[in-house]
Amino acid sequence: MAKKKPAEEVVDTEEYNVDKIVGNAIEDRTLHYKVKWVGYSEEYDSSEAEWRITADKKVIDFALTVIVPETYVDTIPTVLSQLESYANDNEIIQTVIDPLSILALTTVQCGSVMFVDNDSIGSKLFFLEYLRDCKQEYLLHSAFLPSDEVIDQDLKRYSAELRYRLFAFPEHPPVRILIPEEIEKLFYPPPLLSQLLFEPVTVEIYDRKEKHLFAPQSTDIGFNKTRPFLHKSYLNVKKYDDPRYFKHFFFNNARRLYNGMPRDVSSRDCRFLCSLLLEQELGRGWVLRAGHDVEEEIPLIMMAGVIRPWQDANRSLARVGERVAFSSFIEIPGTDHCLDRREFHDFTKYIPHSCYPTCAVRLVRSGNEYPDLVVYSKVKLTELNNHTISLDYYKGFRKEVNRYFQKNKHPDGKVIHLFEKNIDFVRCLCSMGARCRNVLYIDRSLKAGNPKAEKKHKLEDIDPQFQFRGMTVVDDPKTLWEINYGRFV
Repeated sequence: MAKKKPAEEVVDTEEYNVDKIVGNAIEDRTLHYKVKWVGYSEEYDSSEAEWRITADKKVIDFALTVIVPETYVDTIPTVLSQLESYANDNEIIQTVIDPLSILALTTVQCGSVMFVDNDSIGSKLFFLEYLRDCKQEYLLHSAFLPSDEVIDQDLKRYSAELRYRLFAFPEHPPVRILIPEEIEKLFYPPPLLSQLLFEPVTVEIYDRKEKHLFAPQSTDIGFNKTRPFLHKSYLNVKKYDDPRYFKHFFFNNARRLYNGMPRDVSSRDCRFLCSLLLEQELGRGWVLRAGHDVEEEIPLIMMAGVIRPWQDANRSLARVGERVAFSSFIEIPGTDHCLDRREFHDFTKYIPHSCYPTCAVRLVRSGNEYPDLVVYSKVKLTELNNHTISLDYYKGFRKEVNRYFQKNKHPDGKVIHLFEKNIDFVRCLCSMGARCRNVLYIDRSLKAGNPKAEKKHKLEDIDPQFQFRGMTVVDDPKTLWEINYGRFV
């Protein structure tokens, strides 16, 4: 008598629980995992395409069976320097590239979305290339677990240097770093202090960053073999003196100026009165939350990055794909520019996506040609919603996704339909039930649906009518607000 197999999964409506992942394989440039299912014996183990597995913790468990936590960090520079030579080396991809990339991939947009690529090998290599070129490789260190003593010692120094850094930005809300009492499987190193921004900066300032808002990186090793601290030359000033680069600032009628970029911010008027909390979660990385209850329509934090022409966002999409572009670039409405958060970013990069978000973004008068993008609470942030700060990053694609599914029947669900058509897409994991849109973006390549097309070829042939200007997060691009003492006016 033939063995009865588990029913075929319809992703939109039904899911099976993964017991563990016991291996990986490559089929047509798509990574597959051999899965053991909860409640089924080994004879029912099956090979599942990567996109079908939403159990991030199980994927992490598998990666940790391949990685040697005590020694793998020392091999990362060599691996990253030779990425281009691994494209067709299946053994290296299965044993090195896949498990290594899992550590960072699960943290993109706080694990709230999944980027589904038929050429998952190409997309992983592109992502690791981004980590290397934009100095984000510290995200790969999370499998190396520091001792409790090291964590306590380094957290004390990190928090002190973060407070010192914030001293130069009195309007920025205080941010507290929270680390779990017990580290489970992974320890995500905190963002490098030398790569944190607290206000948007122009390309001109970025090009002269050693003289302005950018603090130099320490060579001291901290946490899990990362370099998160500030250089002592930046810190060796009297406690109440302005940081070194503050000599490039001056005050004039409550307008703080630096390098010709004015800001209408009075030193007596703090725009953000709420404190924030940055904490880490397994399978999500760092997540930003409100540090206490917050009422509706309260400004929380300003988005920051390097202000660049929107064409840079479009080029990034064509160069390294959706995963990097969609998590890094934010459109500045009413301008031809966007915020680039690839290398230098602020704490808002740790805000997850949600189809029914607790927060939104408003344009706020800045005193210069680029309005500030300010995250604010749409609903009350309380213990009932875990003080969660979330945004709808993908609302700019909503109409075109709806049009696609109005034209194309999908009786087995949107996700199954797209995968059967060999179309890349972004899948939502926000867990909002009926409010979740499920599919957030559909590949705009002219080669979409071609099962033989590699990721790089799809990116090289994106529909010229599609111009990516950054993620659309502002709720009303025609209204310019002001903030006085923590309230919009």
